[in-house]
Amino acid sequence: MKITYLCHASFLLEYGNKTILLDPFFTDEKAVLKKYPQVKNPDFILAGHGHDDHIGSAFSVAGKNTTVIGIVELCSLFSEKGIRTIGMNFGGTVCLSSDIAVSLVRADHSSSYDGVYTGEPAGFVVELGKDRIYFSSDTAVFSDMKLINEFYRPNIGILCVGGHFTADMKAMAYACNHFFDFETVIPMHYNTFPPITVNIDAFPKMVEKGKVLLLKPLEQAEL
Repeated sequence: MKITYLCHASFLLEYGNKTILLDPFFTDEKAVLKKYPQVKNPDFILAGHGHDDHIGSAFSVAGKNTTVIGIVELCSLFSEKGIRTIGMNFGGTVCLSSDIAVSLVRADHSSSYDGVYTGEPAGFVVELGKDRIYFSSDTAVFSDMKLINEFYRPNIGILCVGGHFTADMKAMAYACNHFFDFETVIPMHYNTFPPITVNIDAFPKMVEKGKVLLLKPLEQAEL
């Protein structure tokens, strides 16, 4: 599996011949597409909630072969624009192939697009073969994260850490240390805008369980 940190809270997952785009928002879309043209017309887009900094680039990169997956109200927004969708709700799981599945889990945040309510915010657990990735999207830390860990057993966590609008580094480190059993932790949603500016080099020292992988925008890793 290849994982690419594109920008802010946006990641590209490549597994087999499938491409999965998480919360697409790019401050420099031309730079993203120049380096990773496969971002255009991905097989699937997972949309956690309706805020522009999580779906603002989805409408331009979604193609005729793209399916957007998210909570039903948010998917209605995409359906109205002619984009294929799979609407879900909390606790639901959709199997995309014999070894790829996506489950919708709760997040503590808000959700709207251009002033219109777009359903409850959500996170995802993505199963890619032997790996299970918990993608928090935007959220505070909440005690049911322990239930997500016990039920889905994610071994990789992609977690918001910038604070102000979401959990900060201290809170997410607490979740890693007390609620999850990650092997790999990848922080996101920091240093894009002034309110979420942090010293990210301090985060690995806070996490006692699992290895923290710090990816720079447009950097790729193979897990």
